[in-house]
Amino acid sequence: MAQDAQKIEFKSTVADLKLTSITIDVEVAADIVGKAVDAAYEGIQKQTRLDGFRQGKAPINIIKEKFAEQAKNKAVENIIKGTILDALEKEKFVPLDFPVVDEFDYELGQVLKYRFTAERHPKVEIKNYKGIPVKKEIFKITDASLGQSIDALRERNANLVPSKTGKTGELSFISVDYDAFDESGNPMPDIAAKNHLLDLSSEKTLQGFKDGLKNSEIGDEKEIKIEYPKDYINKKLAGKTVTFKTKINEIKEKELPELNDDFAKDLGCENLEDLKSKVKESIESEEKRRQDNDVEKQIVEYLVETNKFEAPNSLIVQQQESLEERMKDYLSKQGLPKDYIEKHLGNRKEEFKKEAEKNVRLSYILNAVFANENLAVTDADMEEEKNKMLSSNPERGEAVEKYFAERKENIALSIKEDKLFKFLIDNAKITQVVKDMPLKS
Repeated sequence: MAQDAQKIEFKSTVADLKLTSITIDVEVAADIVGKAVDAAYEGIQKQTRLDGFRQGKAPINIIKEKFAEQAKNKAVENIIKGTILDALEKEKFVPLDFPVVDEFDYELGQVLKYRFTAERHPKVEIKNYKGIPVKKEIFKITDASLGQSIDALRERNANLVPSKTGKTGELSFISVDYDAFDESGNPMPDIAAKNHLLDLSSEKTLQGFKDGLKNSEIGDEKEIKIEYPKDYINKKLAGKTVTFKTKINEIKEKELPELNDDFAKDLGCENLEDLKSKVKESIESEEKRRQDNDVEKQIVEYLVETNKFEAPNSLIVQQQESLEERMKDYLSKQGLPKDYIEKHLGNRKEEFKKEAEKNVRLSYILNAVFANENLAVTDADMEEEKNKMLSSNPERGEAVEKYFAERKENIALSIKEDKLFKFLIDNAKITQVVKDMPLKS
């Protein structure tokens, strides 16, 4: 008779009850556990082959002598599996995942005692999700802001030409050779470079190089001492003083293309007016995205702030781990050292925890609004989304069909989010404020 195939008698008491979790103490009588142990011995006997005996024929007393701990553990496992969900059902508690056993106490022949914790979804009653006050800032494009964007376009398409003055300035680009030496004068060959291009206007260029190489001419040789901060990103240099012996090979400066029809044609436009029109469209498109993101951010902050409730800790932990893993992956792809990444993640632990708790609560809030308003993602919605993609990629019909088949769930979630925020925005109380687009410093 399999012990775990039938109802097991037990006693249980609630040790702690919260909105999203419950902790329960369970006791199972010694004779009931004893039967479970005997059943475990029988199972081990059937599966075991010992020297001198055929499989399943070893005497039970030898099995008990050799496999007491294994039988005890199997019995405890079966008892817990057979009682833990019944204990939750007794309290009318529906868990969101299988409960976690916090502790148990059992020796052969004794009463089995164990404590477990389970979590459930909170009952979320969302309020104040209609008429959310939103301030929508609309930045109007001015001649000055349009001109600044076109100037930035010229900067990106500038050529480097030999310096007209022959001397380095704050905006110079210089090609330089340098050797590096530590505080004891020992060479640091890993740091040395030939024809290294330095942008003296860049914030990434160390101030020591900017100061040491200013007012220089081609062929000048200078010795520059750099004291690196202790938290410098390159751990080989962090906290060290390095002497660089430099030689300037070339001095260059940016030469901006003239703003005329030829420049516009080089960028694929018909003429200068066409270029200005396209740049303006691009700015307007980016501005529309900024406005939409800002409105959504205000709505999210309002919903989270006005609907506070306890969220399941296990979901918060999962979300926190996901946030940390994404940040770790991002920093790793930037080529940052492992110890720097670990320190950075450690410093932001509390920040990640707060963001994770907010994200989990927001998920409950948005799902509740979606259900309250009887919103739904229909087959027609999915078909419309597919047709949009097909019209944008008419020559890739087979790839689009495959994409939709493989990512159907993710696409449905995206449509759900779009519908949800459209509803919230349509029902928000939006105040528009029009301003001139600020100029970039």
